[in-house]
Amino acid sequence: MATVPPSLVRLVPGTLVVLEGLDRSGKSTQRAALDRLSWTDPKPLFMHLPSGQSRFTEGVYRLTERAPISSALARQLMHLACHAENINTLSEARAGGGAVLDRWWWSTVAYGWYGAHMAEQGLDEDAFLGMIDLVWSGQSADVVFLFTTPHEADALNREPVRAGYRRLAAEHSAITVEVPAADPAATTDFLLATLRERGLLTPS
Repeated sequence: MATVPPSLVRLVPGTLVVLEGLDRSGKSTQRAALDRLSWTDPKPLFMHLPSGQSRFTEGVYRLTERAPISSALARQLMHLACHAENINTLSEARAGGGAVLDRWWWSTVAYGWYGAHMAEQGLDEDAFLGMIDLVWSGQSADVVFLFTTPHEADALNREPVRAGYRRLAAEHSAITVEVPAADPAATTDFLLATLRERGLLTPS
């Protein structure tokens, strides 16, 4: 059971909570667990990226997951297109009940730039990060919960990806909270307690 009574709390309007990190480390499980709580109205938006909230972005995400894509840059550009398509939805939700994102632009950097070795392909890092900034400017997160302990093996969780997340966490240490390895219920308790400690949960 969650230690914070879910029917008595809400996210502070304007809040963006991000669940980030390695594949198969529990992010989607926690998004679903938080979504099931009885939030007061207006309820936060719970969204996975890049699948988002539209048929277009759901279709693009399925394509990137199933179709062979030889260019790592092409894959990340498709993901960024999905991000851009959902920015207005995210912005409107934040102004109401807040938002919880399962993956943010950090995944684009960790799995794209670092994991796919884009620098070795001759791509310009400033140009790549500039495209991300173009999409995400004005949408900073209040807290990023970083999941670093996969519950099962995944071939995509290579050391360069881990290094990318470590660098991002160091660059954004004020908003980064590493999630300790625990069972799902204990992890949900940890997330809620951290939100409360940071003043992002408020009595209804």
